[in-house]
Amino acid sequence: NEKSSDYLMKIQSGITDFKLLDIEYCSLENNISKRTIEPFAIYSTNGNWLLIAFCRLRQEFRVFRIDCIQKLNLLEEYFEPHQMTLEEYYQMCVKKIQHP
Repeated sequence: NEKSSDYLMKIQSGITDFKLLDIEYCSLENNISKRTIEPFAIYSTNGNWLLIAFCRLRQEFRVFRIDCIQKLNLLEEYFEPHQMTLEEYYQMCVKKIQHP
């Protein structure tokens, strides 16, 4: 849809230029929260676009469904890029699952 397409362009800009995003997010449990995030990567699975980002509120990487983002603003504030590859991120997730 048009909103997701617009968000994808802004997210891609944030990833490319290392700019923060402010989002209003509605979880699948209908909890709404405001977050400032450092976008890392986007991917699609099972028909859903997902955003991997470092969440400043939770102080860890989180995955956000783009269709659950209610509002998104690309900020002019930069963040320091994370020295990690997507493969290293996935390895970190596997370790979390194996050793909670």
